[in-house]
Amino acid sequence: MNLKIITAPATELVTLTEAKKHLRVTDTVDDLLITSLIKVARQDCENFTNRALISTTFELILDDFPKKKIVLPMPPVESIISIKYKDCDSIETTIASTDYIFYSNEPAIIMPDYGITWPSFTPYPIGAVKIRFVAGYKTTSSDSNLLLPEPIKQAILLLIGHYYENREAVNIGNIVNKLPFSVGSLLYPYRIWSLS
Repeated sequence: MNLKIITAPATELVTLTEAKKHLRVTDTVDDLLITSLIKVARQDCENFTNRALISTTFELILDDFPKKKIVLPMPPVESIISIKYKDCDSIETTIASTDYIFYSNEPAIIMPDYGITWPSFTPYPIGAVKIRFVAGYKTTSSDSNLLLPEPIKQAILLLIGHYYENREAVNIGNIVNKLPFSVGSLLYPYRIWSLS
């Protein structure tokens, strides 16, 4: 399995104004640094939880179709853009959205519709199947499953504060953890260990 980002988030979950308020910064001297830290903190939280925290377009690349279902990584998955496969003659074909069922629960899965099977073909050597999908939380949504949990946003703010105060690669005289303890405890309930 190979996963790549096709369209990165256009905005961040935490605004510069929110981050500066959290940091108690009133001037504009560090605005570029803080903007960078917002992105880094969000990406760290995504890496820890194995979730897409803001709307991002991904492409999942598989060598072949699984026997029954395709489990999508990086929940919550909002929608499927396309499912394409390349046959042994290198001809790329898009599967009609009426030929599969998408379940957006966790884990999000795609299954062939009733009476339909995945295409049978001699797989192209590598990356024959490409599934493009959108995943991530929203800051406002009528669907509570897509609404960003407040503990995740708080964890991002705490990491921004941690990185802002600790700008050096070496920390002498302190106990050092990969993630500050409070951040880990906020994110732990949202961590995805395995999708199967």
